[in-house]
Amino acid sequence: MDSLFDLANTAEWLRNFGMWAVLVSLLLNILISVLGVVPSVFLSGANAVVFGLVPGFFVSLAGEILGAGVSFILYRFGLRKALSSETSWKWLQRLNEENRAKQLVIILLARLTPLMPSGLVTVVAALSTMRFVDFMLASLVGKAPSIALETLIGHDLIELKSNYPRLLVSFAFVIVVLLLLRSKKTKASRRQPE
Repeated sequence: MDSLFDLANTAEWLRNFGMWAVLVSLLLNILISVLGVVPSVFLSGANAVVFGLVPGFFVSLAGEILGAGVSFILYRFGLRKALSSETSWKWLQRLNEENRAKQLVIILLARLTPLMPSGLVTVVAALSTMRFVDFMLASLVGKAPSIALETLIGHDLIELKSNYPRLLVSFAFVIVVLLLLRSKKTKASRRQPE
């Protein structure tokens, strides 16, 4: 399984499935989503190498959305029974207090937030009163930018010789976004009264 976390090995492993590679990729993405702790960047990159950048992006996006949907259903019916209905997570309480449109926006923004654990977003949404269709829409729109970036970076890591300038630009973009977010967080914490 360790070799699956290597982009080149994952791409080669997927190629071995021939015409079934898309189905295998989708199933693997569902498994990654259900586990909630395994990064999917290695699979997004492998999809781009095996299927091409644009088709690989769509395979990765489809897998992520299917995985989010399956996870939502499993968490909703599994975790709700295991946890008390009085879960005191602040974010969950806020989500439950909002109307349908605001719930969708909150999950959309959480999906768009860099480094926000996808599994955590899915768990909170599943434990909330949010509708499944709204969760899926927010996840589709919110996951697309990060999957596009993962696909591009993963592809360029494997094809480093011909794509290193684009890879450097992608990394610079990620660093700038993270620095802007950190700066914004620092400014917000300074404004709060002690």
